[in-house]
Amino acid sequence: MIFLSLVVVLGIVYWLGSASVLHYDGWFRWLINRLQKVPGFSSVPGLPLALSLVIPLAVIVVLFVIINQAFDNPWFGLFLLYSIVLLYSLGRGNIVADVKEYIELATRGDSVAAAQLLDRLRGNSDVDPVVGDVSDWRTLHTEALKIIAYRGFERTFAVLFWFFIAGPFGALLYRLSVLYRDFSEHDSEAAKMASKWLWLLEFPSVRLMGVTWAFVGNFETCPLRNNLLDVQSSSEHVLNECLRGALGAPTECSAQELATLNPEQKAEMQEEMEEETQDIIEDLTGDVITTHSEPAYSFALIKSSVPLYTRALLFWVCAIAFATLIV
Repeated sequence: MIFLSLVVVLGIVYWLGSASVLHYDGWFRWLINRLQKVPGFSSVPGLPLALSLVIPLAVIVVLFVIINQAFDNPWFGLFLLYSIVLLYSLGRGNIVADVKEYIELATRGDSVAAAQLLDRLRGNSDVDPVVGDVSDWRTLHTEALKIIAYRGFERTFAVLFWFFIAGPFGALLYRLSVLYRDFSEHDSEAAKMASKWLWLLEFPSVRLMGVTWAFVGNFETCPLRNNLLDVQSSSEHVLNECLRGALGAPTECSAQELATLNPEQKAEMQEEMEEETQDIIEDLTGDVITTHSEPAYSFALIKSSVPLYTRALLFWVCAIAFATLIV
């Protein structure tokens, strides 16, 4: 049931571009506002968040029980329930379209519009906003890659992870948790509480995303050892490090390693990393880069992020299909 629903939903999203027709979130915003205004609720940390998640999940559980009890063969009803909930749980917007829009803005040199797009994509996530001159394309590209790493993960991969683990209940739990954070006022106690809860919810899937990028990208330069056991950094930071490493780009881990080398060893390591990055970018996009000068190099990483992300999704769709056939 899970695999069939997954294939159908991904097919629908592929042809339509997104599942925006089902993405009406006004009811959830209304529920959050009502719960936060209940006397005494706001004084108990996490209570409005918990109730906002439990109430919709309870409705899905009731529907699940009714379908199982009302029909001798509930297969089709469950298939519809699984598919509709998964479609609703997928992220808002289209990450591929957003990246293409950013690339178009960067190509024509519109840094103001590019910065505004990044502000919109950032939302209430833990990605720090650009500080200073927005005309600095290297800074914009660096931030864009970090936002792409998280938003691509949040919109699809994390939802599919929890759908595979806990069916429609897991997928809906994750999406509502993200919406609660995004609907909360920036830097408010509600947003901070939701961010902490999301960090726990995302912990296993973030690490799995990093491992997957390493498999379909550059395994040697992806800092898995440091990030798999990192219980301090945000999801956004870990994903950014893993994505950069999988693309062969410098990471905090590689910078620390370079700092311990003598000048000759450092030059040799940097040359190897540049060659590996050139090979990966050419493999993913077909573009040949002969220099690591900025901002062209950072822009090439942006272009390479979507093909790598697509490979990662295909990898797990094939893996789930194989596991389904065996079971």
